[in-house]
Amino acid sequence: MATTTSELQPFTVPNYVIVKMPPRPRQDGFVESPKYALAELTPDVLAVLCDEFRAAVFAKAGRRDPVSP
Repeated sequence: MATTTSELQPFTVPNYVIVKMPPRPRQDGFVESPKYALAELTPDVLAVLCDEFRAAVFAKAGRRDPVSP
């Protein structure tokens, strides 16, 4: 059986994060949630967001994270 290799593109890094807001009544119309550029966030907040993303990726793949304790 022959095998092939493919070069995978890395995940796209966003330019900003969106603030989680409670649901609004429909009659209020569409109101865009506030956003923060990544450069505005502290290193600690960025680290938490990256950790959450990594955990979500492995969970979605149904795999154990090799670097988790």
